[in-house]
Amino acid sequence: MSLKAIGSLYPTLPLSKIELDKNQIKNMDQFFDSNKELFMDYAIQDAKIVLWHSLQVLNSHYQLSKKYTIPVTLSSLASSFLSMKLVVPEDKESSYHPKTKNGLISVKDLAKLNTPIGIELSGDLHEYIDYFLGSYHGGRNESYIYGMINGRFHDYDLPGAYPTAMAMLDYPD
Repeated sequence: MSLKAIGSLYPTLPLSKIELDKNQIKNMDQFFDSNKELFMDYAIQDAKIVLWHSLQVLNSHYQLSKKYTIPVTLSSLASSFLSMKLVVPEDKESSYHPKTKNGLISVKDLAKLNTPIGIELSGDLHEYIDYFLGSYHGGRNESYIYGMINGRFHDYDLPGAYPTAMAMLDYPD
């Protein structure tokens, strides 16, 4: 998203992007020399937008995953959330997967799961991993009109839609 779009996410705060003309943007050094006050306001406002939005993302990540970091992508946020849901203490059962014998198996330990010790530690969790991994793949793009198309058409993509949706799914009954 652009800083203008991010700033508009918070309409109750004074986070509107300061607009410059193309010449000012193209020649920042000349813009600085000719109008230092506007240049400083522009730079500080950009920093405020980035800082506020970063703090909101940080807070959301903490609320979802109890990690106090800024996720790099929506997929990493979904992964953190899912990891938190999958790793449960030994004495508790998660609704996301069967309880492991010692609580050591998590999403990050999938490679260890297909070893003899992993199978022993995971109970019957190892039986479901192939289904999980087999269902995780890229999206599908399909056209319902074939041939020449006169005029405009739009192809919408939702980055991170599949990992986000999968993080919200439970095991099938």
